[in-house]
Amino acid sequence: MLRITKFHILLLISCLFLVPLTPMAALAQASDAHVVINTYRLNIRTGPGAGHDIITNLPGGTTLAVTMLSTDRKWYEVSGGFGTGWLRGSYTVERGDWSSVPWQGAPANLGGGTAIPAGAPHLVVNTSYLNARTGPGAGHSVLVVLPGGTKLLVTAIDRDGKWYQVETSAGTGWVNSSYTAIRGNFTEIPRTGVPTVVLPTTPAQPNVPSGTPHLVVNTGYLNIRSGPGISHDVILTVPGGTELAAVGIAPDLVWYEVATSSGNGWVNSNYTIGRGDFSGVKRYLDALRGNTPRALVNTSYLNIRTGPGAGHSVVTIIPGGTTLAVLGKSADGRWFLVEGDFGQGWLRNRYAAFRGDYSLVPVAG
Repeated sequence: MLRITKFHILLLISCLFLVPLTPMAALAQASDAHVVINTYRLNIRTGPGAGHDIITNLPGGTTLAVTMLSTDRKWYEVSGGFGTGWLRGSYTVERGDWSSVPWQGAPANLGGGTAIPAGAPHLVVNTSYLNARTGPGAGHSVLVVLPGGTKLLVTAIDRDGKWYQVETSAGTGWVNSSYTAIRGNFTEIPRTGVPTVVLPTTPAQPNVPSGTPHLVVNTGYLNIRSGPGISHDVILTVPGGTELAAVGIAPDLVWYEVATSSGNGWVNSNYTIGRGDFSGVKRYLDALRGNTPRALVNTSYLNIRTGPGAGHSVVTIIPGGTTLAVLGKSADGRWFLVEGDFGQGWLRNRYAAFRGDYSLVPVAG
């Protein structure tokens, strides 16, 4: 009799410990998107902000289903035994699939991106919402609205370098790249409004004399440009397998000057295979050395603008690693007037490393 009594007592104690765990486990399974409070205690409020009244105060480790996100994504609407309320997301750990969680005040025509192949150039929306339009400009109608964080496959770039053609869940549209983060290599993304000539035969160039250092195109088609950089005009486009005699090498060792039937041009050697001895090929020396003021772009891509401010139009987009001569600075010291193959323009200096003697840089503009 005594053994039975002890057994029942132990069973009762075990049940007391197990019962409170059941709702939490069920919640984690029933809700794709949920949070776990990771501070000692956290206030649940009537709205998304510290100025709203406190509904309750929950201990760390509590798991709550997420039903909505604030516009700035800093506050989460959650549900629990208290009903519905809002908490500060930075004091929680996110769990589950958040792709279907609605945003507060989200527009009716909210859309998304499409699948992006590994390594493909794409944009990431870095504002709360971004309009994708039917054409490259704010005057075109809105195709779909994209929430922050949406990834978009890029298929073309407008001639001014500001608007990008992307693939969305609603079809092909255009977005203002100023409100996105650029990811991947955009070197061979076509520019709209830039005429190209595809040579019809392969090989497209005269046979390179034996022993001549040359490049062999190892991509489907490759643009030959008027200068060493993607900001230069396309002279012609040649098919894969084309052999191009090398006559010069740019300071970055990436762009090569080649001879073609249309005159000399420049190609990105990353899309070619080198053949022969290049030791005798002319090297273009970089004049930007020593105390000469210069800026080295240290982000993937950087906009060059017509004036010292984000409100000015984009002249061109410069890839990371490019060195540009610094001619002047803005009055507040945040923007550099630079010069390159594109002419002159302004860049935000927080995205570039300065080299040379800063005292030689005057205030410009």
